[in-house]
Amino acid sequence: MLRAMDAHGWIAVMTLVAATALFITKKLPIAVTALLIPIVLFATRVLPDPQDALVGFGNKAALAIAAVMVIGAGLKECGVATLMARGLQRVGGRSEVGVVLAVMIATAVLSTVMSNAAVVAILLPVCMALSRRTGVAASRMLMPLAYAAMLGGTVTLIGTAPNFLVDDYLRHPQPDDPLRAAKLAEEFQVFDFAGAGLAITAAGIAFMILIGRRMLPVVRDEERFTRAQLPEEVASRFQLQGQLFMFKLAPESPLVGRSIAASDIRARYGIGIVMVRRGAALAEKWLQPDPELVLAEGDRLYGEGTDEAAWSLAEEELAQLGLAGSEAVERILGHGTTLAEIALPPRSNALGRTFHDLHFRKRFGLNVLMLWRYGEPVGGDASDRRLSVGDTFLATGPAERVRALSGHPDYIVLSDHSQAEDVTRAPLAIGLLLLAVLPPILTPAVPLPVSALAAALLMLTTGCLSQQALVRAIDWNVICLIVGTVPLGIALKDHGVAAVAADAVNAVGGALGPPGVIAILFLLAAVLATLTSNAAAAVIMAPVAVLAAGPADLAFTSVLLAVAYGASCAFLLPFAQCNILVYAPGGYTTRDFIKVGLWMSLLMWGVTVLVLSL
Repeated sequence: MLRAMDAHGWIAVMTLVAATALFITKKLPIAVTALLIPIVLFATRVLPDPQDALVGFGNKAALAIAAVMVIGAGLKECGVATLMARGLQRVGGRSEVGVVLAVMIATAVLSTVMSNAAVVAILLPVCMALSRRTGVAASRMLMPLAYAAMLGGTVTLIGTAPNFLVDDYLRHPQPDDPLRAAKLAEEFQVFDFAGAGLAITAAGIAFMILIGRRMLPVVRDEERFTRAQLPEEVASRFQLQGQLFMFKLAPESPLVGRSIAASDIRARYGIGIVMVRRGAALAEKWLQPDPELVLAEGDRLYGEGTDEAAWSLAEEELAQLGLAGSEAVERILGHGTTLAEIALPPRSNALGRTFHDLHFRKRFGLNVLMLWRYGEPVGGDASDRRLSVGDTFLATGPAERVRALSGHPDYIVLSDHSQAEDVTRAPLAIGLLLLAVLPPILTPAVPLPVSALAAALLMLTTGCLSQQALVRAIDWNVICLIVGTVPLGIALKDHGVAAVAADAVNAVGGALGPPGVIAILFLLAAVLATLTSNAAAAVIMAPVAVLAAGPADLAFTSVLLAVAYGASCAFLLPFAQCNILVYAPGGYTTRDFIKVGLWMSLLMWGVTVLVLSL
């Protein structure tokens, strides 16, 4: 027989319904709606104790999720994600199957340790570049990209918010919880998520490769959504690889002991210095060619120019000459430098003037390598050429200086400078990731929130993450959703709503035994996640799942895994965080997501029920 709930339980249900409506309609910002929930619950005496109403602000899972967001941002800024992305460009080949498979595997791997949305944002421009290079329509790889991010998040405890939240519910029950002792007797091990998560991910990737991608449209006008080229593409467009030389300075070279400005290499030889590579005791240093930089014996200068100019510099300055190599551009881009293609708007104040007149290097901290006019390179020293409408030029320098130039009214930055990272700290960033993950695995004495917070702080103090990037790293909507819905979950449990829902789950699914209960819990979590968010669904459904576990003779971990995976099943509509990022660039319609997402959802549902029932 179904149990009844009291009047405060009905208020809690109405609060949930009202919050859901506001989440869907977005009449109020998501964070505002979420933070109104504990206020309403306290004002209506559903939660008369302020500590219960504000318990979300002390939630350990929220702290851990915020720390993992910071760690993920540090991995991105240190180039770990981009290094993987460049690798998949090499292994994917030119076939649609190979490209989509490489994209999905790389995305799923990254999503096990980074925010799903962050992974999609990182790999989106890479997929657009792959589309242009391979001829595979971006619409055939962007939805698989979004789906792979959600699939990969199911594999690890830190992969996605629902996993954090169900673990936190099990490890930190309320003091007056009658099931407190039983909950504490069970806990998630790190591979509890990987068992079903890997099966879900493998099945999802196989479905998209064999069937799902064939159901996607072939949209060939993606260029209107993203015209900006990646730095590697800019280098290819300007044919930089064939004009990039490396000069190693001999001990007796006249350039040794002189600054870049005093050497005046550009004016004397027409060679633009892109980067200086200097040996060091522990590791090589890659130095920006700032005017005040003093050159030293053994320095390797990467410079752009003609063959004749390169030979002249090498002979007169006693430098060993060699081609930089096909991978030199990527190595330079991986050390904090980016390449930018820049155009001039019709009313630019730079028209009719030279770069020398404009003091371009001094004002913007960028080196002009070459000038193109009417689609052809202009010979000679670009700094002495008067600029005209339609000119584009290639500049190199730190990414932050290109970003500053992009806001100047006299210049238009045509290339994508968002992907510039300094990979010299990539090993350190990976080490800090291990610092966050390994201690909780090796000993229960170190909880994940503590190790993740320590790693996040070290990301900031060691320079793996800038303060500007820190501001963007944390998705405050997710944090506010957790803070606001945690007390709602307590209210639903304390006033009998969770018990009523658990009875209903057992009544409907009980006839089919444990698999039926798991199936219903997954379905309810998936529907609630679609209407609200994955974090809210996990918080609200966790107490329902625990109360349903006993009558169904299921372990708490099994039912909570069903909830976590159901909350991550957001394939059906384009409004999920990952889906919305690829919606416009892929040229998709809502119907495309429903058509493919329905089958993906059913597949994830079936695999979850099968694995958790074994």
